[in-house]
Amino acid sequence: MVSLDEKLAHLEEILRPMGQVLVGYSGGVDSATLAVAAQRVLGEGAICVTADSESYATGELEKATEITREFGIRHEVVKTRELDNPDYAKNAPNRCYYCKQELFTHMEQLARTLNVHYILYGQNADDIGDFRPGATAARERGVHAPLAEAGLTKDDVRALAKRWGLTVWDRPAMACLSSRFPYGTPVTAEGLRQIDCAERYLREVCGFEQVRARHHETLSRIELPAEDLTRLLGDPNARRSLLERLREIGYLQATVDLCGFRSGSMNEALLSIADSGAAEPLFARVNPLLAAHSLLPAAYEQRDQMLILRLPTAAIARLAEARLRSALVAAFADLGLRYIALELDPLDA
Repeated sequence: MVSLDEKLAHLEEILRPMGQVLVGYSGGVDSATLAVAAQRVLGEGAICVTADSESYATGELEKATEITREFGIRHEVVKTRELDNPDYAKNAPNRCYYCKQELFTHMEQLARTLNVHYILYGQNADDIGDFRPGATAARERGVHAPLAEAGLTKDDVRALAKRWGLTVWDRPAMACLSSRFPYGTPVTAEGLRQIDCAERYLREVCGFEQVRARHHETLSRIELPAEDLTRLLGDPNARRSLLERLREIGYLQATVDLCGFRSGSMNEALLSIADSGAAEPLFARVNPLLAAHSLLPAAYEQRDQMLILRLPTAAIARLAEARLRSALVAAFADLGLRYIALELDPLDA
């Protein structure tokens, strides 16, 4: 088994001959670790490049800048306009391909200006084989992924970040805001604003660190880790405040997903599902499951693979129990329902 120090030595061997590099830098743990590694080997030859766009969450640029300032790494910021590209805005499953193309185009222009011959980005070894259209754009443009080439996994990267004192070493992954739109739903500036406002409220006011505010046009579907979801469902005042804030932002329906947080959950809709009696009326499939868990009366509707569920206040409070949620989610999954969106507005309100 190859040790972390051996992988690090390999990474340094990859970087050293490059002399000068531009590092695609979002401020997340992968790109930050790559940037510091490059600076340790190449000194002033390591230059970070951050794309500032509408899909970049508020405050992220400032956090990214803090790291480059702390480690003395040159930092360039380029303005990108992904939404101007119809291929990006229409939000097909390969949306990230066009995002990376936009970034790499700006980086290539900067590389010519600075006479830099190598462009890098922070793909790690665990990303290889995953559904990542951005990696295709990187290969086409000759952009290097030294972390992956050195065999550094996600855990390896976090271990190095912790060793070097990077504040983001244990920070949750932070995908761009456009990833909150279901594939096929156009990415809009207004939708990005709503997502940004919702996630800022969940972090800064509610105190949740790992959140996703999935954007289904007039409906917001909040994903939280199991422990945080338990806390929210067990606190009627917090639920009411979140409901009010999401309505202020512009959502007509405010929901939390009983399946909880999972990175890349929008990709689940790309998976095929078995026919689980879909010819039956919805109530004939859903009512027996709700009755078996003593959750009737209820109102609900189905949108593709999402069930939107509205329950009385007492039933919502019961779902604070993780085991009950898990059993209900598993039963609905057998019906081909991947997203269980529980309305924050109770049925008896």
